[in-house]
Amino acid sequence: MGKRGRKSAYETTIKPRFSDISDWLKSGATEKQIAHNLGVSYSTFNKYKAEKKEFAEFLKNGRETLVLQLRGALVKKALGFEYVEKKHYRKVDENGKVCEYTEEATKQSVPDVAALNLCLKNYDSENWANDPQMLRIKEKELALRREISEKDNW
Repeated sequence: MGKRGRKSAYETTIKPRFSDISDWLKSGATEKQIAHNLGVSYSTFNKYKAEKKEFAEFLKNGRETLVLQLRGALVKKALGFEYVEKKHYRKVDENGKVCEYTEEATKQSVPDVAALNLCLKNYDSENWANDPQMLRIKEKELALRREISEKDNW
């Protein structure tokens, strides 16, 4: 004989809406916003996330997809990119006839300094910092700490 009573909110409210949740995650919604959209409290949302491994994995994978897209967009912005700009025009000539046409122009987005800085700090942190002198000081401090540690262990 199976379980008696009503089904949990997870089975009735959350699981059937995985598609919606996926869309919300891709658009950058927070977990609190998702819980609100589902009509469940944030504490209930967290309870199911802790109890249901499939749900926790689903949320994690959804976030990872968004993070990959954000990384790609950041790198693209940092390097600059080419794009096509389209302008649509509509003119009425002296006879009252409507004439429509589209102009296309290939343009170049220049590299963005802030995006470059952020990418380098994240992808090449050993060689890149806002303050290179501070980076060298910290390297020296770390070397001294290692030296002291080795002497203490001797």
